[in-house]
Amino acid sequence: MEALEQAKEPSIPELLSRYLARRSEERVDWTAKGRLKGTVGDFHKVQEALGFLQEKEISTVESLDAYLDETSGKVLAARREMKKSEKQVKTIDTILSHIDHYKTGKPVRAEYAAIRWKGKKEAFAAAHREELDAYNAAIRYFKANPDAKSYRVQDLKAKRQELSEIVTGKKGELETVQEEVKVLRDVRHWLNQVLPPEQRRATAEPGKKPSVTEQLAWTQEAARNREAQKQPIQKKQQDMEL
Repeated sequence: MEALEQAKEPSIPELLSRYLARRSEERVDWTAKGRLKGTVGDFHKVQEALGFLQEKEISTVESLDAYLDETSGKVLAARREMKKSEKQVKTIDTILSHIDHYKTGKPVRAEYAAIRWKGKKEAFAAAHREELDAYNAAIRYFKANPDAKSYRVQDLKAKRQELSEIVTGKKGELETVQEEVKVLRDVRHWLNQVLPPEQRRATAEPGKKPSVTEQLAWTQEAARNREAQKQPIQKKQQDMEL
């Protein structure tokens, strides 16, 4: 039973306690005021993080990594849904703009077409260049997108409102999960300071790749540690053979 207890993986609170002790050791050469300020700052950060972890029932490194992966996935999903809705809103705005330009520019274009005198026609075109250009752009758009002209303005505005509400909701959701990811990544960074190299994990913002250099350095450190552990055993075996 005792051997099982010794082999048991340390919990996150235990590891964070080691992290705080290590941080205190790093400040040994600081002024008394600086040490106190640093210790208090670290303590509050760790306590706040522990409160969050307790709320999410995260107590082991394994459960921390699993929740970090899950939450990072939620961030990426929220971003995708937001981007999709924002793209739809942009499309609707474009259609509404061209519908408006078509309606307001149509009588201007008709008046322009009815003018027979070249000089007068050129003067009218110069005076109404903006409306005529917008009307012509609308004509080109509806020619390239024939279905867009059949939409009702009222329906488009209602759909835009619905999409805008979705975007607003996703923004709130995204802010929440991004804050969770930040806490989880901070805790993982702290744990990396006290865990053996083979148990460390490089993390990155959702959608970005973790540092390959950092992970490689830990892999090499773990290999050196294993080699160093083999040497006393090999020396003992050699001594026994002699």
